[in-house]
Amino acid sequence: MRILRRDAVTVWDNEEVVKRLSWYRAVMTDTKPAKFLIVKNIPAGVSSSDLKEMGEEELWRLHDRLSLVFKETYESVRSSETVSLNDTEPSFLDVKIALSEKIIEHCEFCERRCRVNRKEGKLGFCRIGYKSRVSSWFHHFGEEAPLIGEGGSGTIFFAGCNFGPCVFCQNWDISSDPDNGAEVDPRTLALISKRLRKEDAANINYVGGDPTPNLHTILASLKYLNINVPQLWNSNMYCSTETMKLLAEVIDIWLPDFKYGNDDCARRLSKVE
Repeated sequence: MRILRRDAVTVWDNEEVVKRLSWYRAVMTDTKPAKFLIVKNIPAGVSSSDLKEMGEEELWRLHDRLSLVFKETYESVRSSETVSLNDTEPSFLDVKIALSEKIIEHCEFCERRCRVNRKEGKLGFCRIGYKSRVSSWFHHFGEEAPLIGEGGSGTIFFAGCNFGPCVFCQNWDISSDPDNGAEVDPRTLALISKRLRKEDAANINYVGGDPTPNLHTILASLKYLNINVPQLWNSNMYCSTETMKLLAEVIDIWLPDFKYGNDDCARRLSKVE
């Protein structure tokens, strides 16, 4: 048992924290399954070959129908004392992955909406290619108290960012250099996540830079992640509504950075509208 910060324990004495973070805590302590495991349990309702042939609009219609199924399943899981889930293929997760692969061909993961085809090597504002790069990954004990647990937050730092980067960025070497770190594919990312959890990480914390440009890799990695662990989205939240729809059913807890109260400062300090 490793607890390096006392407030990681005492924070759960706060009734409001317990109430608001009840789902996250249940997943963290393995009382409930992470949302991505529920998503993998929901059949897509079409064959794998049909999924590959579907256009983006058709995929979104299917996604929206499956979102309703997820809501019912999620509420059932929340209220049940015992839960039995079995992966199915293709699943709701496969639909999300398919959509992310369509979107990256005219990239609109974030609100810059560069609309470049990153699969073909075209680069938008973030200069991040199709293949994701991870600068570092480790057990982070400097996050907010509920995120620490016994073994720290399982933090994965992606290279590159869809902001300026910010002139005050504490991770400038990572955010300003999309070629920083090592290339990772979905299987490798899943192995990193699994190792962090096996070593008592309280969650998998996607950060950077910013995780948004790496949405396709993150979603695909969940196909290979076969261990229960909360998914944490640690982002500037300049992601598009499409990205939010893809993330909504797989992220267990959100850590948004609210940086600005006006557009002038955002434009001057982060080159963002």
